[in-house]
Amino acid sequence: MRFGLLSGRFTTAMCLLSAVILSSCASSSPPKITADGQSGWTQVWKANFAGSASTGVDTSVWDYQTGQGVFGGTEIETMTSSTQNVHLDGHGGLDITAVRDGSSWTSGRIRTKSSFAAPIGGEMMVTAAILQPGPANALGYWPAFWMLGPGTWPQHGEIDILEDANGMSAHSGTFSCGPREGGPCDQPSGLGTGLVPCPGCQQSYNVYSVVIDRRNPSAEEIRWYLNNHEFFSVSERKIGAQAWTPAVDHGFDIIFDLAIGGQYPEGKCSCTAPSDQTTSGGTMGIRDLAVYER
Repeated sequence: MRFGLLSGRFTTAMCLLSAVILSSCASSSPPKITADGQSGWTQVWKANFAGSASTGVDTSVWDYQTGQGVFGGTEIETMTSSTQNVHLDGHGGLDITAVRDGSSWTSGRIRTKSSFAAPIGGEMMVTAAILQPGPANALGYWPAFWMLGPGTWPQHGEIDILEDANGMSAHSGTFSCGPREGGPCDQPSGLGTGLVPCPGCQQSYNVYSVVIDRRNPSAEEIRWYLNNHEFFSVSERKIGAQAWTPAVDHGFDIIFDLAIGGQYPEGKCSCTAPSDQTTSGGTMGIRDLAVYER
């Protein structure tokens, strides 16, 4: 739950460790789209992370969202636009790095300036290959790949495609909608999987995807995939049209961030996070971000 209101390199050897994600390890080609065993997807947008290593993102495409303690979730880092925290890796990917300076932390959060909506009568897939941060001690690390609707949170929707905490080699998917407390999405926690195992997610890139399916106007649904295997879904029939329509039937911005501390990682460890031993410099690597329709 992201409370929306308020090293990126890998080797060929790493790719060979996991045949299921081999296609997503290709250097700059989009991930193979076979999410539900069908074809017919058309790429409508792809992020361009080409550029020299240690340079920033294209600000005509991305907004840096900066500040400390302004995003909810009680995380402690200060989000910056510094290339120390957000930078191209020089190989077609993006790195977001959390850095400690004494007792203070900095990191990065970026959000697309364009929004993306599933077509009426069709489907939209948002997908990216991600290497989760895996420093020696990741207590307090909170990586996320998510989408946020316009307007009021959570009424106008949040779709968390990937979250992990504390370097647990896990992942999760969550949907937020309706009122701030209770409602069909059980706010403020949202409807989700909770953290489920994701072996090797700190050692190699994996493909995280979500599909918004609007083919049937009375039975829309959202499906989550890890490496093209569905692991979670929510449906309009379960939520009800009154909460579903304002949460889903519009465009979404795409967001990446690497938070430090806050109620999400602390809730998973029942401890104070980060600790004095938490390793600085953990990096979330991102490649092959694209939007598809069919």
